[in-house]
Amino acid sequence: MSNDVDEAIMLAARQQVVQLGTRRTTMSSIARGAGISRPTLYARFSGKDAVLSKLLTHELLSIVAQKHRRPESGAAFIAVLMEAARSVAANPVVKAIVEEQPELLGTYFFRRLGESQVRIIATLERTLRHIQATAPQSITHREPHAAATMCCSVLQHFAISARIFQPVLRVKGAQSTWDQELEVMLEGYLLP
Repeated sequence: MSNDVDEAIMLAARQQVVQLGTRRTTMSSIARGAGISRPTLYARFSGKDAVLSKLLTHELLSIVAQKHRRPESGAAFIAVLMEAARSVAANPVVKAIVEEQPELLGTYFFRRLGESQVRIIATLERTLRHIQATAPQSITHREPHAAATMCCSVLQHFAISARIFQPVLRVKGAQSTWDQELEVMLEGYLLP
């Protein structure tokens, strides 16, 4: 299947999920929106959950790809991580999946790493290695793969759980937000 068809499927799935939510999105509506037949869609995906999983990966990798420049310091790296976490938390597809079909996320929290997680960890690791080599005084000297893996895990949890924890912070009178607390954690972990 060509990249054009794959992109059309992802675009149609995104439009359906954003407009209708995950529960009301169907394989028929995705195929119709992509301008393909249902058999063509089923040849590529076993069902709606498979499309939604691929869409989630597509959305997360798109957020990572939005980064325009490689950060050159520990502080700049944290700023990029925070921007990504906020983007994931605000992403309409992620929100729809978290609110309507959180069970789709279970695989990536409890069973195995997904494609997006593996690629994000690799990107974070490369960035950490670069900063450690070019601006070593600005960042931790933790082993880059381990640090990248932990950053991915923490960012994933915070971004996906933002809607749950923000009200909890406010109930106890905290003046901070989930993302401010995440930033403090990342600074403690990544800065010297």
